[in-house]
Amino acid sequence: MNEQISIPVLIFGGFLILMVIIARLAAKYSRKAHNNLCELSQRLNLKMQEVKPVLGYYQQADLNGEIRGKQVRLYIYTTGTSKSKTTWAAILVVPREHGGLTFSITRQGFGSRVKALFGAEEIKVGDEKFDREWFIETNAPDFLAAGLLLELQQKIQPHHGNWKLKDGSIIYSEQGSFADRERCTRFIAIADAACDLADVAEVYAKQKQ
Repeated sequence: MNEQISIPVLIFGGFLILMVIIARLAAKYSRKAHNNLCELSQRLNLKMQEVKPVLGYYQQADLNGEIRGKQVRLYIYTTGTSKSKTTWAAILVVPREHGGLTFSITRQGFGSRVKALFGAEEIKVGDEKFDREWFIETNAPDFLAAGLLLELQQKIQPHHGNWKLKDGSIIYSEQGSFADRERCTRFIAIADAACDLADVAEVYAKQKQ
């Protein structure tokens, strides 16, 4: 009888221990992300949303403010559900004006081949390496091909996420969270490149006036 009782008790006890371990790891992970964002907010001179921990766990905070006179937001979001959930780190930069310009700059791969199959028109900027590795779509092909100067290409090249101008905002996103310190460091350079792309949109808007 005692043996029969002890087996489910042991299973339940083991489950509780596992849940405690998972909770502690999640709290540690969230604290790391919070600390990284605190440092990143100081380096980019952005305001960090105040978040208080609940049972040691920090909800992910956003960073908001201005860089080079443009509204900027750093944040995370998720796609998918349960087992297929994916976390994304992102930055949004709002050009002062954009003139209706839209574009998408993504790594060449299966997705770009599918787009091409369904009629997406890719533009080239004239640099062999950049054109080979990136798939660029836009509603202003001649302007963007000229506007993506070599210096800007070099700023975009090291990063593996997606860049786009849609609904008046430049957005860069990549898989992962700000618990990764190396990612936080890279987002300083990413913020600079995103602001450069916003400058390109502002030039386009002035030409359209």
